[in-house]
Amino acid sequence: MATAHQHQQVKGAQVNEGSQFDLHAVIPNDLAMIALNDKGVILNCCPTCEQVFGYRKDELGGRHVSTLLPHMKDTELVLEDRINSRLAFLCHCAIPFQARHRDGNYFNIELFINRLGSQNVVVLVRSLEKMM
Repeated sequence: MATAHQHQQVKGAQVNEGSQFDLHAVIPNDLAMIALNDKGVILNCCPTCEQVFGYRKDELGGRHVSTLLPHMKDTELVLEDRINSRLAFLCHCAIPFQARHRDGNYFNIELFINRLGSQNVVVLVRSLEKMM
């Protein structure tokens, strides 16, 4: 069930004809959004990635997602044009994953992964650690 705060965030997002939808306006500020291609290469990310991972947005473009999520190094994200069913299942079960901060420290996260269009993947990350 959506909270009043979530309703305000969605309500505040403006989509005008001919303009690009501002995804950042509807994502809670404790979620880091990372857009990937099917091979796991980072195409784009939101500013929250800097808070969560310690990398600036411009430092992540072109890198493999395993820079942030080491367990993804040998994981096929997409199989037969769908999100890897094992990975999707683990995300659905709220299994904590490990992420790596720029300083080399590991921390626990929740991971949500979805197909975005026919050739991209969106990953949402929420740290399970207290943000400093």
